[in-house]
Amino acid sequence: CKLSLGLGCTLGGLPLILHGANNIYENGRNIATGRNDTIGPVRKGYQRIAEIAGGRASQGNIGYGAVDIGLSAFGMSHMILKTGTWRLFRYIEADKIRAYREMGKGSIMFEVGIDMMTGEQILVEWEKQ
Repeated sequence: CKLSLGLGCTLGGLPLILHGANNIYENGRNIATGRNDTIGPVRKGYQRIAEIAGGRASQGNIGYGAVDIGLSAFGMSHMILKTGTWRLFRYIEADKIRAYREMGKGSIMFEVGIDMMTGEQILVEWEKQ
């Protein structure tokens, strides 16, 4: 963040926020209405971009799913501070650890399970082509 004057955090964090909010919207609405076909604004954006590029909405859904899985992998693999670290002047590399190593087994299983479901949705959309 410091080296890019915040641009790196914005470019990395904004997609996480947008995809997370869109997933909450879609799944929350699906649960509330008892349906499974809610399309949130971010997914609609992906579909629209695919259509503008000469493709189909299903290709936008594939892109959305692929980015979603990529963001999940990024979130689990990026470096975070170890629990209990402190600093005198600045943190060093030894103070950091991959995020998945700080996650519990249940959280990892949940994350991987959701990624597998997203992968299954990508395959369904792929077959529509």
